[in-house]
Amino acid sequence: MLEVLSTPIGAAYTAVFFASGLACLLLIPRARTFDDPEIRAGLVWLLATTGAWGVLKTAFLLLPTPLRGPSYILGLVAGFATVWAWLYFCSAYTGRSFHRDRTLRQVGAATFLAVVTAKLTNPLHGLYFTSSEATSPFPHLSIDHGLLHWSATGLSYVLAAVGLFMVFELYFRSEYDTRPLGGLAVLLGLPIIFDIIAVSTPRLINFIYAPIGVAIFATGVLFIFRERLLAVRTALPGGSASIYLDDDQRIRDASTAATELFPVLERATGEPLAEVLPEIAAFLDSDESVLERKDNDGSRPEREGTDDSRYYFVDSDPVGLTDAATRVVTFTDVTRLERKRRQLRRRERELDEQNELYRAVLAASFDFVFRTDPDGYLTFVSPSVEDVLGYAAEELVDESVDTLAPTDEIGEQIRKYSNDVLQGESLQIRELQLEHRDGKDVYADVRVVPIYDPSVPEAERTTEDIVGAQGMIHETTDRHRREGLISVINRVLRHNVRNKLTVINGYAEMLSTDLEGQAATNADRIVETADRLLDLTESARKIEQARDQSPELESHDIIPILEETVTRIEEQYPTVSITTDTPESAVVLTLPRVETAFFELLDNAAKHGGDAPSITVDVCVGAELVAVTVRDDGPGLPENEREVLEAGVEDPLAHGSGLGLWLAYWIVTTMDGDVTVVDTDGGTAVELTLPKAGTQREDG
Repeated sequence: MLEVLSTPIGAAYTAVFFASGLACLLLIPRARTFDDPEIRAGLVWLLATTGAWGVLKTAFLLLPTPLRGPSYILGLVAGFATVWAWLYFCSAYTGRSFHRDRTLRQVGAATFLAVVTAKLTNPLHGLYFTSSEATSPFPHLSIDHGLLHWSATGLSYVLAAVGLFMVFELYFRSEYDTRPLGGLAVLLGLPIIFDIIAVSTPRLINFIYAPIGVAIFATGVLFIFRERLLAVRTALPGGSASIYLDDDQRIRDASTAATELFPVLERATGEPLAEVLPEIAAFLDSDESVLERKDNDGSRPEREGTDDSRYYFVDSDPVGLTDAATRVVTFTDVTRLERKRRQLRRRERELDEQNELYRAVLAASFDFVFRTDPDGYLTFVSPSVEDVLGYAAEELVDESVDTLAPTDEIGEQIRKYSNDVLQGESLQIRELQLEHRDGKDVYADVRVVPIYDPSVPEAERTTEDIVGAQGMIHETTDRHRREGLISVINRVLRHNVRNKLTVINGYAEMLSTDLEGQAATNADRIVETADRLLDLTESARKIEQARDQSPELESHDIIPILEETVTRIEEQYPTVSITTDTPESAVVLTLPRVETAFFELLDNAAKHGGDAPSITVDVCVGAELVAVTVRDDGPGLPENEREVLEAGVEDPLAHGSGLGLWLAYWIVTTMDGDVTVVDTDGGTAVELTLPKAGTQREDG
């Protein structure tokens, strides 16, 4: 041992390798501060194997001759292990997955075991190396390496070069200043030069010098450039904008893209971020993650999006050290995605507003809504059903649609309605009888429409695409009771009035026949008045009939209806002259009861047109409307009668001589039509307008 230390060169060799090994071992605690478990494991094992290698090389120089051979072999094993630790570290550090690949790990383990076996069995075969005593450049055990050694060493150099390639590729792709790290990586491979020189000259012993390079590299990256090492790895490569901040939040480096995004960074190295970019420093302290910047000035983050804004996802990542606040701030351009997200958010708000409006309209128009599936089972019932029928909404879900029917007959009718809707029909059902939870009868107007599969274009939909039905219910129990009462009173009064008027009319006609002069005239007036009252009861009967008829409009040609009505009037009033100017056909959206409206207008003209009234009926077919005009040459329509036709007014302050005109007005206006009194020089002209069939009204 003293012989090696007796010469300066021997002492230097011993000191250098011992220092290299010891340095690597002492750096292990610092390597364990790395947060990433894979990088930490790779670096710790690299330091441990290299440190063991350096210590074993020192032992090889200092131990007695019998122990030098075994120590050298163990050193070779440790040295070969450093290659695999280095590869593991490089793969993890550069973000690759080679170190996790099961096949590569198995191949590596097999190769390692094969080479280690050759090393450990060298005393038996001597093919790896042989040894002999040497005195130059200092007394030591000279190693003469064999073919197996150089094969294993060549493999080690190739594998080490692969790791260096991965590291240098990362440095090349990074836009940070990686020159210091690149220099350390070069020093890592520098001992190879000494290995080559040692083979060709006796001035250096044939001794692998790799532990020296690893010690220099580890000391540099763990003490001097530790944060930068991880900052380069943390920052996104390939032109991403990123800023490297140290523990004091000072700017240490910035990528080219970051400098283009924030021009003030160009000369800001070493300056606090809060002074250079105070708005970014404040943003990093907030809970937001997407930064908005204006294209027009590029210097001020905004909160509300406009068309000239660009958006960046800001990610502030620690470099991966438990004892450091160093971090890399990256700015990823997500303008397209953020604009789409904001558009979707605005659309969601609009939909929410529309839904609120929809719910408000439903709440104002209907008492509750429901949906059914194609099998007629309820899939949704709005909570307000409880106010109408006493059931909680969840009690009705999954129940059959006829659950609320009070009788089997009504249940069958409801099922028929459901089948009609599944065939594509939209239904309006007036005063459908339902049953309250407590057994009371509830009446409701029901509108039911089919629901189609939304993925099928509207023009291509068929009944096969119907996925259910939606219904809207408006309770009409009070109206049903009120109208029932009115109907009873109406029938009772009409029956009694007609019976009494018939008696009065009979006696009046007898008096008119028996009396003469003024008395006979008075009797005739009684007959006329009684006839008008009888007409009034007939109008009331027609109103009651029309009230219960379906509101669904149908296509009808009104020319035959008009001709038949004219014939009836001419038969009833022989002195009336009626002239018609009509086309061959005029098809409108209406109902058969429109004939009653025509009759009431013609009847009014015939009654009040004088002794020989003249009436004209004109029909004009327009693009969307069909107009029917009835003119007479009578004294004109009194103001109160005009109000009846133009506004439907029939009250104690403005009543006509009967219900006929009010009936005409009510029938026409409830069929999407209109009634207008046309100003003329003499007589009366009343115009009825009805929607023409085949127009947008029919489609809508």
